[in-house]
Amino acid sequence: MAQDAKRKKAGEKRSDSTIPHKRNGIPSAIKSGKTVRQTKILAEIDETPQTGIAAKRRRQNGRGILAAIMQTLDMTYIHAPATYDFRERSIMYGPVSDMVPSTPIFEMYPLGLTTLCEYLERHGLRARIYNLASMMLHKKNFDVEKNLARLSSHMFGIDLHWMPHCHGSVEVAKVLKRLHPHVPISFGGLSSSIFHEDLIKYDCIDYVFRGDSTEEPMRMLVERVARAAKTHTPVGDLSDIPNLTWKDAEGTIHINPLSWVPDDMNAISLDYDYPMKGVLRHHDMTSYLPMKGWLSYPVTASLTCRGCARNCATCGGSAYAFKNHFGRRRVAWRDPDLLIRDIEHVQEHIWGPIFVLNDFLQAGEEYTHRFITGLKNKVQNPIGFEFFGPPPGGDEFYQLLDDNLGNWSVEISAESHNDEVRKAFGKGHYTMAELEETIVDALSHENCERFDLYFMTGIPKQTAASVRETGAYVQHLYERVNYDPRLVVLTSPMAPFLDVGSIAFDNPEAYGYRLRARTFEEHRERMILPSWKHIMNYESTYMSADEMVDATYDAALDINRIKGEHGILDAGMAAGVDARIRQAREQMNRLDDVLRNGTGRIDARLAALKEEFERLSESTVAEKSELNWAFDVKPTHAKHLAKLWLSNEPANALAKLTGKWRPAASAFPYPDQESGTLSPAWNADGTPNCTFKGMATDGMGDGRALADEGGAQVAAFGSVVAPGFSEANTNAAFSAENAQLEAGRAGTAVGVGEAAAIRAEAARTAERDPLLEQMMAEERERAELAAREGAGSAAGASAKAAARDARGFKGAGGRGGARDARKLEKLRDRKPRG
Repeated sequence: MAQDAKRKKAGEKRSDSTIPHKRNGIPSAIKSGKTVRQTKILAEIDETPQTGIAAKRRRQNGRGILAAIMQTLDMTYIHAPATYDFRERSIMYGPVSDMVPSTPIFEMYPLGLTTLCEYLERHGLRARIYNLASMMLHKKNFDVEKNLARLSSHMFGIDLHWMPHCHGSVEVAKVLKRLHPHVPISFGGLSSSIFHEDLIKYDCIDYVFRGDSTEEPMRMLVERVARAAKTHTPVGDLSDIPNLTWKDAEGTIHINPLSWVPDDMNAISLDYDYPMKGVLRHHDMTSYLPMKGWLSYPVTASLTCRGCARNCATCGGSAYAFKNHFGRRRVAWRDPDLLIRDIEHVQEHIWGPIFVLNDFLQAGEEYTHRFITGLKNKVQNPIGFEFFGPPPGGDEFYQLLDDNLGNWSVEISAESHNDEVRKAFGKGHYTMAELEETIVDALSHENCERFDLYFMTGIPKQTAASVRETGAYVQHLYERVNYDPRLVVLTSPMAPFLDVGSIAFDNPEAYGYRLRARTFEEHRERMILPSWKHIMNYESTYMSADEMVDATYDAALDINRIKGEHGILDAGMAAGVDARIRQAREQMNRLDDVLRNGTGRIDARLAALKEEFERLSESTVAEKSELNWAFDVKPTHAKHLAKLWLSNEPANALAKLTGKWRPAASAFPYPDQESGTLSPAWNADGTPNCTFKGMATDGMGDGRALADEGGAQVAAFGSVVAPGFSEANTNAAFSAENAQLEAGRAGTAVGVGEAAAIRAEAARTAERDPLLEQMMAEERERAELAAREGAGSAAGASAKAAARDARGFKGAGGRGGARDARKLEKLRDRKPRG
């Protein structure tokens, strides 16, 4: 009876308009061939009149790409735009992406897609990446449905790592399920992990993986699904696959234990072999590109770890979030020798800068020394390091960099100049005075190419007045370093979202926030609101959204003026940024006026503003090209690329001619991924694997304990508790009263309803505002119209009715970005150092 009630309950919860379909796992649900919908769309493609040389070339190129795509794969990973129908909607994204290389639709896919694909291919499965967001940005009037209909795969995977993709990811899943109704769809990523119970209730989603390292569990699932598809047999019981939330053939939801948490990062490939070989195999550069303009600014990243030893209040990748939501109680490090090999291999073929992400100093002195000394005489590309605070040792540490690297750069996010605000944020382990000293020390070294310093608005205890004081502090800081242009100071708002899964999101009132969105669907709804001010999922009790917008623009104006006046930034660039900030402020005021005083449908009222919205949604609070580093293409790059082509292209051609599949796996040997013993926060039976309470250590026993300011032991070295955190703060971050996640969103329960997964206060719906209510009413009208016309959804109807050219978004790349980077490099070289 209980099971019947559960099934009935699961069947009644329909969160989208996707047409009903039989679940995977029964023979009739897995078929080969095209659906009626696919056949119709492909027929429309064939019947479209195409004349002229350009059309002939398109047909020839299309046949080559189509032939590569149409091979039935075991898994196709699709990266969606943040807002699915961004080309049709009028949204003032503002500065949400000014501090990252991508455009406001966040077309840069997570590196995890490359590690997943490579791992599958290494184990004999066929996989690829299809960056749908990139295709929509690069190709004029790109037809999403027609191109998705061409894909042939036993399974589709959609990443929902960063929460801004909450709208686009689900809309793409709806389209895929309509076009390929019998193909299961899987979600994964950190945001998916947090909202796995929300996601699995959508008809268009069959599986959700939780956790940060699911390469091996994914292999288990893909193998099973592919075998079922090829043999026309049920997928069967999946309860043995760790970290998986899934539906069975009857639609009943199951939540498997979150028990797969590897102790290290040594079983995955981060050497960029897979994407390079994948491009050659599929003859399809655009769908593999990580971001717009990447070919002109080929930036790469090297990851040192998964997990974090810090507890920043608003960060969804904090120690708290990893322990409570992703099941990880200690950081998983990549062996320094593998990191060095990754960097060496990347720079053989790619000439852009290499960012080493996730502060490797957290791993300790021995790791740091092995890594840095191991890079000696091996790095030609520009290289930069992300640190979470001033490196220990100061000048001595920077001398270590000098001794082993010809050039290096540093990036630190201070968030605020005010120590009290920073302490509330979780960065009380250093003062701004200490940060100033490390900046001075770094810039005293000739090999230091730049020092990037970031501030952010919207953090706990931060007032509008405090934000506006940022300019005066930056003036003081530049004076202290004699206006050295290698110091690059930038500011941006915490937008569009306060990170889900962060301490502050789970406990908003304690950190001075009122949440505008709590559930997954509430976040999705906000992504179509008309500006970044409206989209935000939070409002601070220390300043209103309007005050935050004005203060952000004021601080940006001051910082830009200082850089322009003192030659830190090219005068023309500075003037352009100043004009855009002022125009963006005017446009926000105009938007408010249109919303207050206009009549009729909101989307119709905003249509006239779309072009200006797009122009003012990049390089808004800073020149985006300031993020870029200049670099040089060397003859060795051409040599290695030619070698890559020669070693792959003839073999790929032969494989196609003989109907075989040539894997794009890494040339380097990697072991199979294994779950850890020290890292899992939860055991397979759902019981805790450790405790963080009081003075107790967590049993790692390497003899080095972390202590607070008073010398009291907090936790054993290697745990996720941050150095510098007091005993009281540590207890608060990990107490059962604060989180209650023994069967929580991390999903250690074996069945839905067996334990309360989300605390009542965290699950309650946020207060609705009138603008959201009106826009959602309009969305429902569009959805009804779409259903009558057979377009499937409101977003689909919009995209089908008015496909647009989205090539106006530029990102940090492109020829312009590379040109500006060289201009700024020359400017920095003119300044005396030391």
